Amino acid sequence: MTKDADRKRDVATAFGDAADGYRDGAVLKEGADLERLVDWCADATRVLDVATGGGHVAGTLADRSVSRVVAADLSPEMVATATAEYDGLEGAVVDAERLPFSSDGFDAVTCRFAAHHFPDPEAFLAEVERVLAPGGVLALEDLCVPADPELAAYVNRIERLRDSGHVETYSPAQWLDWLAETGLTVDAVEETSRRLEVDAWLDRMDVPAADRRAIRTLLSDAPDGLEEAFEFRYESDGDGERLASYRTGVVLLRATA
Repeated sequence: MTKDADRKRDVATAFGDAADGYRDGAVLKEGADLERLVDWCADATRVLDVATGGGHVAGTLADRSVSRVVAADLSPEMVATATAEYDGLEGAVVDAERLPFSSDGFDAVTCRFAAHHFPDPEAFLAEVERVLAPGGVLALEDLCVPADPELAAYVNRIERLRDSGHVETYSPAQWLDWLAETGLTVDAVEETSRRLEVDAWLDRMDVPAADRRAIRTLLSDAPDGLEEAFEFRYESDGDGERLASYRTGVVLLRATA
């Protein structure tokens, strides 16, 4: 089995085990960013939601009476969770880098908070370009890292310790470079952030105690530039202060075929 196949297997297993947490987590099931992605697909009648997770994007689209919404994920448990939670979804267990759909089959492809798990983002973008009909829209949202390579590497080190399926979080500039190599035209880029409660963030992946301690050590020893960029917020725990939450970078991209 190749390293990429191993990673994909790890992702499917980890997120299958965490399906309920991703379905119920407020940080994923609501927000202006979710509405923005859905609004970008307002004219679509056939939408593919890649790496659907808890199905929040797909379900919101179905609630807006989109004719066909495919909730696709590498994890069968995630697909089952999404289709059980929201009415009107068509479920599909798929690899984001090998989409089993015909060319020009969708008016929009969405992908939210998932691309950092893809071993080959360029292959994913090539598949998106292939399945989008002319004029179709890619609405992509993911975590992003600072432009500073050292800070970016530090963030990814922490993320891989939390989530065995994490491959890499990229800068907005990297996504724009990759998109420039496709036939898709970028027509909107938005950078924002989300405040994450550290305990809830660790609970969502059911991180073992030893790894939690290691992550908290890395966070407490983080470079000053990261603490400033991520707006660390502390609270008293009786023995001193501990990191309670931080802001992580988020990028939203809209591109047209």
